[in-house]
Amino acid sequence: MPDDTKRWTIEIDKPRFDKLKSEERFWQLVTLSRAINALRFVHAALLAHPADDDSLRAMRTRYNSFFYNCALLYEALLLVERLAKHFRDVPEFTPLREILKDRTATEIRNFNLNPLRNQVTFRFSEDAIGGQLMKMDMQPRFVSGQGTTNENVYNELADLCTLGIFSGLPMNDAGALEKLGEQIQTTTDPCSSIHGRG
Repeated sequence: MPDDTKRWTIEIDKPRFDKLKSEERFWQLVTLSRAINALRFVHAALLAHPADDDSLRAMRTRYNSFFYNCALLYEALLLVERLAKHFRDVPEFTPLREILKDRTATEIRNFNLNPLRNQVTFRFSEDAIGGQLMKMDMQPRFVSGQGTTNENVYNELADLCTLGIFSGLPMNDAGALEKLGEQIQTTTDPCSSIHGRG
């Protein structure tokens, strides 16, 4: 049985590093590892709360982990496009190239991930939020809290607007939550982007 507690490293000697550090292809690999670190960070936040945890803190964490995951994934896909310059003939790059060419993945990237990244995750656009608020025909909950600390305060209306920006759906429409769930599943399922939505 493998020992999951044993630490390991990958290292190179200084002369080899001195040669690599001036090569663009090496810069790209280190940048890719930065993207992976960022994605693993938002995944770790999600894993800290079991699926049956319905606390406000867990709901806030689950949604925001997903939002940041989407925005980071958009950025990572831009990087993957640039990787083709040096790695198009490397066999391990083939699955990434397939994702870039896949129609479903392209639709998700352009219509779901792009607005999430540009309007409410890495940047905060009041016009985008206003557009979502104008679509709402409901009495939404602005904020929920529990106790006397900020730890269990959840700004629900802001994330409801963000879900609308991601999905393109008016969130008060009948069936919107079901359709949103399908979109989230398609976005997060690693096989769906290659094999289509069906």
